[in-house]
Amino acid sequence: MASYRGTDGRTVRYVHQRLNTSVFGDLDLLMENVRRVTGHLSPPAVRVRPAADGRPYALDAGGSPWRTFDFIDGSVTHARFSSPAQAAEGAGVAARLVADLAGLAPPLPEVIPGFHDVVRRLHTLEAVRGAAECEADVDAVLGHAGVAEEVAAARADGRLPERTVHNDAKVENLLFDAVSGAGLCLVDLDTVGPGTVLFDVGDLVRSGARTGPEDGDPDAAAVDAGIVAAILDGYSRAGAGFLTAAEVDLLPLAGPLMALEAAARFLTDHLQGDVYFRVDGPGHNLRRARTQLRVLELLLAA
Repeated sequence: MASYRGTDGRTVRYVHQRLNTSVFGDLDLLMENVRRVTGHLSPPAVRVRPAADGRPYALDAGGSPWRTFDFIDGSVTHARFSSPAQAAEGAGVAARLVADLAGLAPPLPEVIPGFHDVVRRLHTLEAVRGAAECEADVDAVLGHAGVAEEVAAARADGRLPERTVHNDAKVENLLFDAVSGAGLCLVDLDTVGPGTVLFDVGDLVRSGARTGPEDGDPDAAAVDAGIVAAILDGYSRAGAGFLTAAEVDLLPLAGPLMALEAAARFLTDHLQGDVYFRVDGPGHNLRRARTQLRVLELLLAA
């Protein structure tokens, strides 16, 4: 973050970010999506600042790409929801984003194709299995493939319509007013694009209703049923103007779906040598995978 003194004497703050070229191969596509999204949303919302040449990102002397956003003063983030009221507020923010982007045309292209193709991610996990100590973990994750297949079928037959969604609506990407606690907006808009509302609701549930750390003791992980209910209810209420009855009926599958995807991704990365997610040592991704599997099982048992 950087601060500058404006011509009127006020301090203006910005967020400078280095773009990850290993995740985003087409920076022009990525930043055109971000430019369109930030230009379409009403305040409060992040705004991308153009570089001196008018482009939405710039290269430094070493050739690394950087971009700049306005900083939203008076905002805070949280790792998890602290109460059902906060969960409902955050879910409302996520629903309003989808409502606001309904008029964005033409549709945004996928920046990371197949990002939430959970069936494909399970096939990838099956393909890389091999470490003896993880056989039971792989079997446990793949044993829940029916969740992904049910959602895929609902998307294919139209019960889950394609919408422009955030696609990474974890709690840490929500901004709240530091004083009132009101939900402000979602940030980290790189993944905004086509998908189902279950992706956003599921990320809110798996990240916000879990009571322990993502990489803690999996056996100690728990899920706060009150927060899960608040997320589903808060999203349904805020999204009442666009949600179909079928979408509302399928919302309870959102948390299990995204916990399943996260478990598969963490376990796949562990088996591939920790090549995608940043880790703090051996077994980090395995702990993450086991925690998400535990969350998945708790959500299905509720």
